[in-house]
Amino acid sequence: MKYQSILMIALVVAVNACDDDDEKEDLSVSLNLVAEGFTSPVLLTESTDNSGRLFIIEQLGQIYIVKNGQKVAQPFLDIQGKLTPRSGPQDERGLLGLAFHPNYASNGRFFVYYSGPLRAEGPAGWDHTNYVAEYKASANADVADAGSGRILLAMDHPQPNHNAGTIAFGSDGFLYISVGDGGGGNDNQLGHVEDWYTENAGGNGQDITQNLLGSVLRIDVAPATGYGIPADNPFVGKDGMDEIYAYGLRNPYRFCFDPENRIILADAGQELYEEIDLVEKGSNLGWNIKEGRHCFDDANPETPPGSCPSAAPDGTPLTDPVIEFKNAKNFSDGLGNVSVGGYVYQGSTVMSLNGKYIFGVLTQDPDAANGAIFAADRAGTTWDYHKLSLKGMSNNDLGMFVLGFGQDKAGEVYVTTSAGTAGSGKVYKIGQ
Repeated sequence: MKYQSILMIALVVAVNACDDDDEKEDLSVSLNLVAEGFTSPVLLTESTDNSGRLFIIEQLGQIYIVKNGQKVAQPFLDIQGKLTPRSGPQDERGLLGLAFHPNYASNGRFFVYYSGPLRAEGPAGWDHTNYVAEYKASANADVADAGSGRILLAMDHPQPNHNAGTIAFGSDGFLYISVGDGGGGNDNQLGHVEDWYTENAGGNGQDITQNLLGSVLRIDVAPATGYGIPADNPFVGKDGMDEIYAYGLRNPYRFCFDPENRIILADAGQELYEEIDLVEKGSNLGWNIKEGRHCFDDANPETPPGSCPSAAPDGTPLTDPVIEFKNAKNFSDGLGNVSVGGYVYQGSTVMSLNGKYIFGVLTQDPDAANGAIFAADRAGTTWDYHKLSLKGMSNNDLGMFVLGFGQDKAGEVYVTTSAGTAGSGKVYKIGQ
């Protein structure tokens, strides 16, 4: 079915897993249009140079600026020519991530994550290569130097889907990168390696030695060439690839840092369950041993086994999500398809959302564009959450796919949407 894995994407919105009393909490908001005319807007971010400009990623390969409330016609950057051709609106490849260096105002450095054609040294039969590249500003602040591109990291990807693609700087100054597990169903297709869990055929999520797939990475971009490895990355000096910060992921399309500098990440499920995770250094998030909090069987993906390991062979526990909800693809009471991570609201416009984690689902209906937005209380090991009521929308319904979120430096949160057709993409700011 369309838009089921995550394209572009992944959003965890759904109905509500709280009790009837919690349902009565008034979390009604408005969605105020910021910019439109996109095809697949997947992210909004504000530059770190205090210019107040908002930058919107168009998955087709452009980055646009919203300046003084208006979308600038000329793209800030256009790298469409570097991307692997997409097969249609549900194609998950493209320009997926953007991060401005903390010192962008003085050094003009920013970074992108995109899907390009398979590089010459890539494995035969694999689909494409995902790149993390550095670019620089030009003398014109609203147009980047398109010729300044420098590849930092190239990751060959066997299947078209599960590209993930968030890049963001942590408070430690290092660049964090979410990488999908290679794509395909049941982790038994081309490009999935054998791992320690022999009950399932294989899967890159549980592998830390053969590739970087199914992981969150952390690198140091200070070197003038290549990149460095933070000395305290969990596998430095041990059995495991030095770039890996956390692993056991399927398609961690979107993550953010919360006010406590923890990573909150949405990982898209396969058949039954979607999840939101708290990620710490060295975490094993469980895929493909588990889907959400449930055991997973690649031979019978719609029937969770009664038992499975709770830790990897080295003793690292499998970390359960703070939010799990049913996928609407296989449950009549499922909340939606594809969890899409957002941000912790820290703005001043909607005080009822203060401190809550805003996330979404790509769509509530597997056969229609009908995304939803949720707010979660960040307390305990299992978070309560509530579906946001949308003022002014027909039947209180978004009627669009939720492709991503954004946040400005004031802590306000934005949602990026599309109906799946050229020009239908819109970006909204969540308001009172």
